[in-house]
Amino acid sequence: MAESREEGESSAEKKDPRIRARKYQLELCKKALEENVIVYLGTGCGKTHIAVLLIYELQHLIRKPKKEICVFLAPTVPLVRQQAMVIEESTDFKVGCYYGNSKNLKSHKDWDKEIEKYEVFVMTPQILLHNLFHSIIKMELIVLLIFDECHHAQVQSNHPYAQIMKEYKSNLGNRPRIFGMTASPIVGKAASNLENLPKGINSLESLLDAKVYTVDDKEELERFVSSPEVKVYYYNHMASNSDINIIYGDKLEKIKSQCVLMMREKTDDVRSIRNNRKMLQRLHDNLIFCLINIGLLGVKQAIRFLLGCDQSDRNEIIEAEGNSTDNSLADEYLNMAASIFDSDLMRGCTEFDSCTLEELREPIFSDKLLVLMKVLSTCRQRTDMKCIIFVNRIIVARSLSSILENMKILQFWKCHFLVGFHSGLKTMSRKIMNSIVEKFRSGEINLLVATKVGEEGLDIQTCCLVIRFDLPETVSSFIQSRGRARMHQSEYAFLVERGNQSELNVIENFISDESRMNEEIICRTSSETFDYPTEDSYRVASTGASISAGYSISLLHHYCSKLSHDEFFNPKPEFFYFDDLGGTVCRIILPSNAPIHEVVSLPLPSKDKAKKYACLETCKKLHSLGALTDYLLPGQDDEIEEGFSESDDVEDDNSRGELHAMLIPAALRVPWTCSENRVFLHSYFIQLVPIPADRQYQQFGLFVNGPLPGGAGTMELDLHLSRGRIVRSSLVPLGVTEFDAEEITQAQNFQELCLKIILDRSTFFSDFVPLGESDGSQSLSTFYLLLPVRKSNHENKLGVDWNIIRSCLSSPVFHRGVDSIDHIPIYGSSSLILDSGLVNTKDIMNCLVFTPHNNLFFLVVDILHGMDAESAFSDHKRMNYVEHYSQKFDIHLRYPKQPLLKAKQLFSLHNLLPNRVQENTAPCELEEHFVELPPELCSLKIIGFTKAMGSSLSLLPSVMHRLENLLVAIELKGVFSSAFPEGLQVTENRVIGRHLFLAHDALDEGQLTWKRSCIVKNSNLRKLAIKSNLQVYIRDEQFDPSQFFALGRPCTVICDDDTETTIHSQQENGNSTGGDAAANRKCSKAHLWLRMKTIADVVEALIGAFIVDSGFKAAIAFLKWIGIQVDFELLQVSKICSASKSYMSLSKNLPIADLENSLGYTFVHKGLLVQASVHPSYNKHSGGCYQRLEFLGDAVLDYLITSYLYSVYPKLKPGQLTDLRSASVNNNSFAHVAVSRGFHKYLISGSDSLSDAVNKFVDLSEKSCSKKSLSDGLSCPKVLGDLVESYVGAILLDSGFNLNLVWKIMLYLLAPVLNFSTLQLDSIRELQELCQSRNWKLNTFSTRKGGIFSVKVVVNGKDFCLSGSATNSSKKVATRLASQEIFLNLKAKGYKSKRKSLEDVLKSSIKQEATLIGFDEATMESLNTSQLGNLEGHDTSLSAGAISNIMANNDVLHHRGDVNFKSSCTQSTPATTPQWHQGETNEDGSSLIELQMGGMKNKWSAKSHLFELCASNSWNPPFFECINEEGPHHLKLFAYRVRVEVEDAKSTILECYSEPQAKKKAAQEQAAEGALCMAEIAPREELFCPCSSDCKKSTCLCSPMALQGKVSCIVILTYYGSSGSSV
Repeated sequence: MAESREEGESSAEKKDPRIRARKYQLELCKKALEENVIVYLGTGCGKTHIAVLLIYELQHLIRKPKKEICVFLAPTVPLVRQQAMVIEESTDFKVGCYYGNSKNLKSHKDWDKEIEKYEVFVMTPQILLHNLFHSIIKMELIVLLIFDECHHAQVQSNHPYAQIMKEYKSNLGNRPRIFGMTASPIVGKAASNLENLPKGINSLESLLDAKVYTVDDKEELERFVSSPEVKVYYYNHMASNSDINIIYGDKLEKIKSQCVLMMREKTDDVRSIRNNRKMLQRLHDNLIFCLINIGLLGVKQAIRFLLGCDQSDRNEIIEAEGNSTDNSLADEYLNMAASIFDSDLMRGCTEFDSCTLEELREPIFSDKLLVLMKVLSTCRQRTDMKCIIFVNRIIVARSLSSILENMKILQFWKCHFLVGFHSGLKTMSRKIMNSIVEKFRSGEINLLVATKVGEEGLDIQTCCLVIRFDLPETVSSFIQSRGRARMHQSEYAFLVERGNQSELNVIENFISDESRMNEEIICRTSSETFDYPTEDSYRVASTGASISAGYSISLLHHYCSKLSHDEFFNPKPEFFYFDDLGGTVCRIILPSNAPIHEVVSLPLPSKDKAKKYACLETCKKLHSLGALTDYLLPGQDDEIEEGFSESDDVEDDNSRGELHAMLIPAALRVPWTCSENRVFLHSYFIQLVPIPADRQYQQFGLFVNGPLPGGAGTMELDLHLSRGRIVRSSLVPLGVTEFDAEEITQAQNFQELCLKIILDRSTFFSDFVPLGESDGSQSLSTFYLLLPVRKSNHENKLGVDWNIIRSCLSSPVFHRGVDSIDHIPIYGSSSLILDSGLVNTKDIMNCLVFTPHNNLFFLVVDILHGMDAESAFSDHKRMNYVEHYSQKFDIHLRYPKQPLLKAKQLFSLHNLLPNRVQENTAPCELEEHFVELPPELCSLKIIGFTKAMGSSLSLLPSVMHRLENLLVAIELKGVFSSAFPEGLQVTENRVIGRHLFLAHDALDEGQLTWKRSCIVKNSNLRKLAIKSNLQVYIRDEQFDPSQFFALGRPCTVICDDDTETTIHSQQENGNSTGGDAAANRKCSKAHLWLRMKTIADVVEALIGAFIVDSGFKAAIAFLKWIGIQVDFELLQVSKICSASKSYMSLSKNLPIADLENSLGYTFVHKGLLVQASVHPSYNKHSGGCYQRLEFLGDAVLDYLITSYLYSVYPKLKPGQLTDLRSASVNNNSFAHVAVSRGFHKYLISGSDSLSDAVNKFVDLSEKSCSKKSLSDGLSCPKVLGDLVESYVGAILLDSGFNLNLVWKIMLYLLAPVLNFSTLQLDSIRELQELCQSRNWKLNTFSTRKGGIFSVKVVVNGKDFCLSGSATNSSKKVATRLASQEIFLNLKAKGYKSKRKSLEDVLKSSIKQEATLIGFDEATMESLNTSQLGNLEGHDTSLSAGAISNIMANNDVLHHRGDVNFKSSCTQSTPATTPQWHQGETNEDGSSLIELQMGGMKNKWSAKSHLFELCASNSWNPPFFECINEEGPHHLKLFAYRVRVEVEDAKSTILECYSEPQAKKKAAQEQAAEGALCMAEIAPREELFCPCSSDCKKSTCLCSPMALQGKVSCIVILTYYGSSGSSV
């Protein structure tokens, strides 16, 4: 999380922290300006304000626009927030606050924005260290580096403070000023002794490159900070050997033993048994501790809390190491313990909370607790009394606070507990902890029982009383906890066991140590420091990123956490340690889906060093393989490396708009000039055929300066009118038409008047309309003419109808000053009086008139000579036209005897391109509507403008809009054709998925999926499209006739650099359609608002178009052209196929022939099939699992199923196809396929819980549908669907990417899914759509308890309220079940969605034959070993590991009866089989085993190998024991026995004895060799031979021949048969 705080209001005065500074604070600040300083002052002395003063004094170095910053480090989140607030309140700096994972600040780009914005960065040291290591923030950028609680920076620690300073010292550039703050410069249990105290202070100064300063004048400090009185309270200790302890200790021990036996009966998993043993022991120890320190009631409270916790919380409370796997075992232990303590407490007083203090007795309450109660009861007189009780264990804090809270004698105290949230304890989140601290500050709580989290790092208000229930462990803890008691007359109390002088000495030592520390700082007694440990590191030269050996441990854990995982597999590294001749060796086993399986360190002096070395080597290898980027981050965390940034997708792609210019088709951009004597234009007849034939249309032609390219010249288009009527339009080339200069002018003027009357008819309200005034030079104009045509009288061909053109242009409205009344004779039979004057009747016929009284235009089709204004009005027979116009419009007709005009109102222009009629609706004729108009109300506008011409003009804008779009598409096709020869919405995932799979063999399925997501995500596709200038070809808006511009109707919005922002004022996140007209209007540069997602969708649609029309080759060519690489080499395929051999060691666990029969395919590379069956939880081989094959199979199945749906259901809408694909391509569908084909039987996993989940699902799936119920809560294990995908991926690889073959297998395997006989859509979505269609309210409520989600879904309708509930371990499944319950209930009541269900759509659809769309690649021949030729000479595998393969011989896993001798390989593909033999002898007489692998030799001791063998099998370490010493002192001989408990076999013990040797190590080595040889020479069938001692079988263990030449030692096996008899 990242928080940013800025100044809310501008202040007239700048904040100056110097105003309220104390004298000593100013003096120390002055020192800090001169040199690096560590300020040593007690809690409450104002150290933070000194830091604020220093920041203020250095403000000239960090004020913006400078790029340099100040970094303030605090070790805890509460301190970060507190210190950021202090800096903001004291200064006017721009402060950024950072803690936690900073999920929104992953990339360099994100942090660069923060650095541009803020001046002071307050953060946890982990964040700075992460940014320094990965070169996100560089040390040179920091001017001032402040360390709060700087005592954590110890030379020998791995604290981030220490590592940051190591980076500081390794930096050769500018270094920041260092300022440290602490209340105790030394930490640690032994740090305060006489020798270590000066060393600790000197070492802190050396590490921080600073000098410690404090205030010499203590009196000045006393003026501001009070010191508490130290008191000691004594209690009588309950001895560990007391009767109570012995009785209850024995009872708890018996319960623990019973649980161990129960555990052994349930499982044979050695690791699980070991972890559960540790967990039980920790539970046991915590209960005994509570018994001794709190009493029986404390144990009862502890049990109650532990039973109420889930497994993770319980492990945290008892501080258990490792992960126990059986939570029920702990519950059993606690329940049995609870029954004992409950029954015993029932016998005594049960109402302890109401007793007086004198009535409370042991053993219900310990004497220590009783003394604590007495102290609390006597210290409550003060009204402002607050107290903190410090304890060392979480369970004590919980139990003690509960008891104190419920005691009536302590009702004055309002108690709560405070423990750290950072450990993962769910019951103490950061929010809860902050709330508790705030309540303590306000007085709502006045008693806190706190662990060491309360000592420092929290802004806890000072109190009157601090009690140490448990003694502090260090002098630092002593000082920090004492600092909480800073009020006047406060008390710092200790509870000490009576007569325990050692505890009193501890307290006295703390006091004296603090005094000596003060003296040492003022007057140094020594200059010695602790040795500065050197640590290896690894740096990437290209980026500057580096990691230390210590940091590599957390990086490795972080990398593993990013690997693909599920509820049954938690990827994390495992560490094994064993002793070698040169020291301790660390062996790291990585998760099976990591690119390397194991790394072994060199022998080093300690476990810690060996671990660091091994982790650093692992990180180096991961980087060299590409699993870590050049910034040493997993790919998902490092978007700079890939060129992607998560910030690109912060905004909603669906709504974010960008302004782009549209392309004007080249065929319509070419102008002509009227000054030319002759103009030759290419002409096209626009044929208009109405269906049904209920209208007449004027014939029109299109005239352009050049021929239309491609199929544009013969375009066909259906225009959709009302009532399902259609006008079928088509272009017919007519050749070239010649125009002279006058004709061109007339044609342009005619087009202008047509566009004005259909789009800008308000211009005809006036008596004069000018034509030809536009210069035609506007950039948006297209140059073409739409003119009426007719057949020539002389030639049987179409030509321009100049009569219509000239007649229209002769209209008086286009000629200024012409008054028709003055030139026409007096009214007679051949003329009529119009509003505009006297007009000849022949001009009135087929003209356009305007009625000023209602501002409407009409097309006159006839003069009704038998009907005048005194005739009955058509809509009201009792009223005539004179009366109608008088009453409605207050118009009095002066010439009522004139015949009426029959007219049709001029149309309103519409978009005729979309089909608004439902499917299968037949068109029907529509009767035209005419009106009768009195002539005197009409003003003549255009002569010769017929109704047929008006009908045609209503169609032409839609025709030209579609033609323009077609021409744009043709131009885009031309771009593709010139770019790649193949240029002549399925999915791009298959092609990209294959490329990633082959190109990145070190990446796991999760990283591959992430890389694919980065490539195909909208932001990246948009970037690639814009880079290729694809956006200019996009048309995403519906045709708006008002935005139709052509020659004669120029765009009046002139757009340039100065006016662009004003014109296109749409907000980026505004909607580009249906919004503000000003925001959507076109401009002279043809700008268009495009959504980001629209551009990405166009790229996907183009890929689909290429696949459908031209095949895979064309689609791949397009992907490469746009910038997406999809190439691969044959060698990459051969490596993967060859590497699959390593999985054949598991083939004995897998009936390959049966599985091949189930798949319907026989593999060439059987290892691929085995790999496809290995779940990542199985890690007992050389590494690897099915996840990468699953990634490949997922991509290809997505393509194949989409191809199936696209070809089988060609008439389904895109949304319906998407729904069908969602119903078929999902884990649940694939899981049922896996079960029906029996794939689950071939799964190789290492998780019992996974096997249980699979078996449960299989059992439920085999029930009949009638027996299933919603309560089953069938949760589908993802592994079953993964198997289907991984098998398909394996077949694709093995067949040489023969997609036709995989297509047939897919149809065979997924036939039950693809028939959609039991189509089930997502019930959540179905319910949502039903509620939306009926405007019902839908609410979902969920709770979680103990890992189980309870979900309640409520639907509120107008007259009903329905609810459904479900519980499941998955919240999604529970929500689905609850939604399904309600949906079925509503469906039963007759409520259905208003839209046609997909099931009904499928029933009415005619299925076509399934076709594999677009695949035209040449398949590779299946690559077997013989075909690889010289390819195997290449490095097709990673380097082999060492130790674990000693036992391997020719197989990775040997079955030896009841014992599995497991070994693992660093590689999934060993290049050679490891060979081992006895090598030379050491100086001490021990022999070395020589491991030869791939020409490399490594020498290791037999003892080391035996330790490693036990570790890899999760056995207890071998036990070496000297059984005999003989001979004089200077010639002693030693005989050793090694004992190995084979826990897998429950009752097998292997003992090997050495011969007497001169040195102990040689004897141990010889005994170890015997144990190792047992694994080597044991028979393949059985490990033990129950036959008689005279057995002569050379392969039998009891035969001397078996041991001949192997080793000189004695081997004894103790094996207990089923009857218990020893063999």
